[in-house]
Amino acid sequence: MRENAMRRLGWIVLCAALAGCPKGKEEAPDAGPVDAGPDVLSEKEPNERPDQALTLARDSVVNAALAADPAKGDEDWYRLAPSSARTAEITVSGIPGGDVTIEVYDRDRNRLGGVNSEGEGKPERYPNLYVEKERFVRVASARKGSGGAYSLTLTYRRPNDGEEREPNDRAVDSTPLTLGQTVAAYIGHAGDEDWYRIELPVQEPSTPAAPGGETPPAPAPTPAPVPTEGTAPPAPEGTPPSPTPTDETAPAEDSVPPRSTGTESPTGTADAVAQTANAGPAMPVEPPGVALKIELSSVEGVRPELSVLSAAEAPLFSLRASKEGEALTLRNIGVRATDTVVYVVVKSGWAGSGKEARRTYNATNPYTLSVSLEEAGANAELEPNDELYKATPLNGSGFKEGFLAPKNDVDYYVLRTTEPMLAKVEVSGVERLDLVLSAVDPPMGDGQQETVTLRANDGALKEPERLNNVSCNGSCYFKVEGASRKIDGKWVRDFENADQPYRITITAVPDNGSEEREPNNTVERAMEVNIGSTVRGTVYPAKDVDYYRLDLTDRPVRTPVRATLLGMLKVDVGLYLHRVGEDGKLSLVQTADRAKGDQPENIRYSLEPGVYVFEVRDAKNRESNFQDPYQLTVAEGE
Repeated sequence: MRENAMRRLGWIVLCAALAGCPKGKEEAPDAGPVDAGPDVLSEKEPNERPDQALTLARDSVVNAALAADPAKGDEDWYRLAPSSARTAEITVSGIPGGDVTIEVYDRDRNRLGGVNSEGEGKPERYPNLYVEKERFVRVASARKGSGGAYSLTLTYRRPNDGEEREPNDRAVDSTPLTLGQTVAAYIGHAGDEDWYRIELPVQEPSTPAAPGGETPPAPAPTPAPVPTEGTAPPAPEGTPPSPTPTDETAPAEDSVPPRSTGTESPTGTADAVAQTANAGPAMPVEPPGVALKIELSSVEGVRPELSVLSAAEAPLFSLRASKEGEALTLRNIGVRATDTVVYVVVKSGWAGSGKEARRTYNATNPYTLSVSLEEAGANAELEPNDELYKATPLNGSGFKEGFLAPKNDVDYYVLRTTEPMLAKVEVSGVERLDLVLSAVDPPMGDGQQETVTLRANDGALKEPERLNNVSCNGSCYFKVEGASRKIDGKWVRDFENADQPYRITITAVPDNGSEEREPNNTVERAMEVNIGSTVRGTVYPAKDVDYYRLDLTDRPVRTPVRATLLGMLKVDVGLYLHRVGEDGKLSLVQTADRAKGDQPENIRYSLEPGVYVFEVRDAKNRESNFQDPYQLTVAEGE
């Protein structure tokens, strides 16, 4: 016995030393009060007024009923009064044969919002209701004379950062959203609108830049001029200058010169820009607008609408998803430099047609929204620019970056010049996109359509497009869009890439008459040439045709003319001489299209007085070359 007792004592000591033996049942830590679940309550009549409302301070399930009185509709009021600020979710079960509605009021009995979307016999849900101090909820039937038993389920939770706070369907109730932040929210019912307030970085206006793009240095002080014989001495310092005689009427003092819609200065030589600048007092140049990236996730069954509004709630941009369950990734959404606050509004859009039309929503699955600044900064296109009058301004030597998104997106750009210029325009290739670059003329009048004067679509998927020597004197418009392709027997424009931008680059030089002026692809747009002229041009894009007009109507007799066309690599150019009839129709006089590649073509002919055109093109109408020019020389003599 003694030996066994000693053995047990040894084991006890060893277990205690190693802290490995059990010490009996351990006490569980105090977890605080046990959550007994939601309060289960019954409504207490009368509760037809806010001052009779049933107070709900915790999660609750209320069993209640609406009386079916055709003379007076019944209504039940509830007071939401949590101990601290909470986000509430309210669900009211459906009433067979009845259409239930939920309305929310503030503590002063002002209506904040309501839900009545599901229809007869179906439940209604109000998510993300922010309750600070107290809110009142009114449950009623949408039609008099209907009623029945229902249950109201209320749950509270702590408000989370990064989620909407209902009601937020007005600017004054908008949810603050920091640039780069992601917020979660619901399009909870057919009439739901979610407003978000975004504060933008302040940009200061700058003084006009020099034509070359750099701010000119301050001029050094100049010595006073020494009067020469016969000239008046200089006026004392501070004396106003005498008016300079002019044939033009001076503008009124309160007149304001028309302002450009863009921020880029007009393109031209220094002298031309200086003449434009001297036409009136220089005005501060507004900084470039801000480009935003907006991402809205998809929600099953919902076709969302998204708008960007100014602080005055003026629309800056608006887009509706093309179908239900579609996410929106919007790039380069333009905001004016003067806007320091904008609102982004998300709401349910219409789906279906006729009697089947309805506003889509989903009270159980949230969406996410984020707004951030684009990385391209001042070089970003500014959406919306899908119409001619909203074109993004281009500088005569620079680039812009744009996105084709969503599908069917079209981007317009405008180049403004102070003198005749020739512009070379290139659009880079982009993954997943087959791009089209066009030069367009504005509509000639009300109800008229724009005119596409040049169109480049030589490249295929991922390949660039170019336009050479586009003549610009004033305002020139360019359009970037996706090419058409045939899917299921229909021609559609469905190219889209919201992740990778294209780059449109432009280089403009003064027009000195030595280069062709595109568009010159019709007789009406033919470039004027004279005896002794030499002009260079390109056959690009494919099937490009260049016309040159030679007017000999003032010649009294025949004129011997020699035209020489120096060829170019890759393209077998042909030279064709036509006479223009009084009716404008062409009659072929002579051709020269036997040479190959860069070999010259020659036409010699004695021309009667009249109007003629030279036609230059690929003799086989299948090749093009944007890089290497041909040269056409028109001379007199055999």
